Amino acid sequence: MTFAACGEQLKEVERSVGFLLHGLRTTQGTVREAESKTQGQEAIYQNLRLHPPEEYDQVLARQIGKIRRTIVRPKRALLVQLREQRAAARRQWEQDIRLAHEQFLEAKAAYRKRLIPQEAYCQAREVYAEALSRYRGGLEQYRTGLTLYTDALNAYREQFVVPCIRGYTEPALWQALITRFEQDDFLQDLLNSLTANAIRHLPPEMPPDMS
Repeated sequence: MTFAACGEQLKEVERSVGFLLHGLRTTQGTVREAESKTQGQEAIYQNLRLHPPEEYDQVLARQIGKIRRTIVRPKRALLVQLREQRAAARRQWEQDIRLAHEQFLEAKAAYRKRLIPQEAYCQAREVYAEALSRYRGGLEQYRTGLTLYTDALNAYREQFVVPCIRGYTEPALWQALITRFEQDDFLQDLLNSLTANAIRHLPPEMPPDMS
């Protein structure tokens, strides 16, 4: 008994998904590295806020504190929310493809036992290949989203947290940061791209979270 009569579409899709999953592991490692660096710098900044050095510019510190509360903290929270939404969508994609795979294996077993004709088996194989193609598309969007998330996290850390730390001894950095926030919509372009990507990454039956 041979399965070749059904064509090679499934094998090609399976191969491409395998390559994508391999690349995704590298991307996830980059994300973990960015998160670790960011958490470390945030811990340093938090400690300085609670235990500042004896001499620092308190006027500038209050301005930086206001920026952090009103602008940066909400965007940091949105970044975390988008990361969680993306993880939830990934879990749904995985659940859906496991179900599709189980149904395909049932059809394959039935065909081996001659319980269904080759035409029915080939149709089941085609349905699974299409499901796997959709899964591949979801993974591609997920990987793109992780890259955008990493870029945003690195920008938040290097463009805000690190200057805030150094500003305790180099107040000119605080002044430059204040000026930048007066002129630039911090992280907004990356957050917009992340939001759009999160919607594209959703499985068909998952509505977007508009909260």
